[in-house]
Amino acid sequence: MATIFIGITVICYAVAILLWLRFRSYRYLLVLIAGHCTIVAEPILQRFYSLTYPAEVAALSIFGNAVPIYSLLAASWIGALPVLLMYFGQQQQWWTRHYLTGLVAYIALVLYHIIVQGLAARTGLWRYSQSVGAWGINFYLLMAILAGLSSLLLFYAMVATRYYAAEIAVPTLLAATVLSPLVCFGVLGAPFWLPRLIGSSSNFTKPALVVIAGLVLWVVHLASAGIHASRQQHVIER
Repeated sequence: MATIFIGITVICYAVAILLWLRFRSYRYLLVLIAGHCTIVAEPILQRFYSLTYPAEVAALSIFGNAVPIYSLLAASWIGALPVLLMYFGQQQQWWTRHYLTGLVAYIALVLYHIIVQGLAARTGLWRYSQSVGAWGINFYLLMAILAGLSSLLLFYAMVATRYYAAEIAVPTLLAATVLSPLVCFGVLGAPFWLPRLIGSSSNFTKPALVVIAGLVLWVVHLASAGIHASRQQHVIER
């Protein structure tokens, strides 16, 4: 499975370069490159969500955490691949920018991340110390919900800056790619991991899930409203 992840990384870069040459669009390649920097969220995932990797795989030390090479490579696309496909569809006018677009996109992104998390669990690419929590909700589902929200924020950034000049779009896309996992797992996921930080023996509780659900719905609403509002944006000269 690790070999497949590496192969997907190579294919994504090849396609991004082709799209750059064909459509003169740097965004695909930019997001893939910036995706490697999402590894800065690794300390949060490993400490607060008890993320672990197989001990026998080749790894690098990043911020004092052992991170497999395949994970570092896959970081470029694992959260961005469906976003790039959706953005390409928007460029080809396969869909319109609408509030409903954001809602459908989020559902699709969560389903994508459920598949990724499920494959990782089955193949042992990574694991979490917990598996089932309050109301019998699978822990991997919680991670897929937060990961889907991170991808949705990147999707909104790409759509909202579609007509922006490179001087504005590049730093915005870089920030959105790198910071969205930190916001989702570090800030919005705080009701889950904060009790552990202060010494509580149980942190996968019903109140935590209710708060997280409310925060997620609020951010999805804001992102969907932003996608709808972007239809009125003025074109800025490149």
